[in-house]
Amino acid sequence: MTLDAIQHVAHLHLDVDLSKSGLMCLVGRNGAGKTTLVRALRNLSNSDTFVRTATPYAFSEKSKIVYDLDGEQVTFSYNSAVRSLDCREKLSKEMRELVDAELPMPYGARFNYFRSASEADQDIRTAIAFGTYDRPEELISFLNAVYETDRYSAMVEVRLKGKSYYALVREDGTYIREDYLSSGEHFLINLFRTIKGPSKLLVIDEIDLSLDAAAQANLPSWLREFCAEYDRKILFTTHSLALMRQLEADELFYMEAESDSVSIKPTSYSHAMLMLFGFVGYDRYIATEDKKLTTLVHHLIKKYCPSTLLKYKVIHIGGASQVAAFIESNELDKFLSTPEKLVAFLDGDQYKERYAQHASIHTIPLKSVEKALWAARSEDPEFPFTTPRDNFTSDRDFERYLIDKGIATQEEIFDYLIRRQEIGFQKIEQILIDLLPPPHG
Repeated sequence: MTLDAIQHVAHLHLDVDLSKSGLMCLVGRNGAGKTTLVRALRNLSNSDTFVRTATPYAFSEKSKIVYDLDGEQVTFSYNSAVRSLDCREKLSKEMRELVDAELPMPYGARFNYFRSASEADQDIRTAIAFGTYDRPEELISFLNAVYETDRYSAMVEVRLKGKSYYALVREDGTYIREDYLSSGEHFLINLFRTIKGPSKLLVIDEIDLSLDAAAQANLPSWLREFCAEYDRKILFTTHSLALMRQLEADELFYMEAESDSVSIKPTSYSHAMLMLFGFVGYDRYIATEDKKLTTLVHHLIKKYCPSTLLKYKVIHIGGASQVAAFIESNELDKFLSTPEKLVAFLDGDQYKERYAQHASIHTIPLKSVEKALWAARSEDPEFPFTTPRDNFTSDRDFERYLIDKGIATQEEIFDYLIRRQEIGFQKIEQILIDLLPPPHG
């Protein structure tokens, strides 16, 4: 979809791959054009969207929106007679039903309780009295998980004239109809309906509105599951750090107004946090047992993950057992991050230890950098770092001598050892790429 001269947006292009289900979160400062983008997407199924939600001064003779679905192209251009976009061009059924978009207050369905629920109250009351209702297990699990409660286990579903109505039934037989629940609860119920509807692309502006921080944090994992099960793409905007932090590396995009256009670029949580709120943080963490291993990990990241957008911190803990305790403590308390965002590397001489079997703890294919270099000196007939001196007190003394005398740089030593253990380092390469993937989008 391409927008030109709509409100303050001079030019914006959005490309969504609908062959892949999943989440796409757009974040950006106020005025970046997020709501304008959602309006434009909603305009496909509701051609009066801009007439109802935007001032006539939002348009000019240059205003237009171009939609392109697999080669089927539709253009809505400015019409001076109506001082708005002319949306009368005929759409195919597939394009018309493609998008279901939800705007924020006061236009969003989450803020407009169904009038039909009130009109159907007598039928709902009768169904509850006679027990002719269903138990919506999927919706119950969704609400209970998001709100961390079992309150919604009393939810029932009443089907009337092709529509589903929901209510919480009390032990005394009285009930709370869905339109009397909180706006957050009603939003999630309506979102559940929409996911099970015909539209492939669901678009929600300010998805965090009316949801508390815990609910915001719990929402993404469930939306991800629904997308996979029902083959949906959910595009949404948010200002919630609690929600952003739960997103996968390829789900977050930063939207920014530039001089002559609006850009939408892949971003990381730490970058979004910095740009939106000025907070400094990290997306991923790596723990090591000593400073030499820390330096090696930095070298490996530069070698294997040069283009990653994620901000990372390599932490020297000190001692293999302390590293293991650090990993296990974070797994229990999540004081640093969620467990999948933290890994550890130990020297290869620790591989038989019990703690080295932990899924997040990995050993490099070298007993240690210094030991491997010392062994290679006698094992490799083509050892590249020759020295006039032969009497070294230790493997560390030997490596320090090579660097101090300019015979080899630390990077040259690392690269030499990596080449000698190429197969072993392929596993380390994949671990790092999984942790710090290349840019998405």
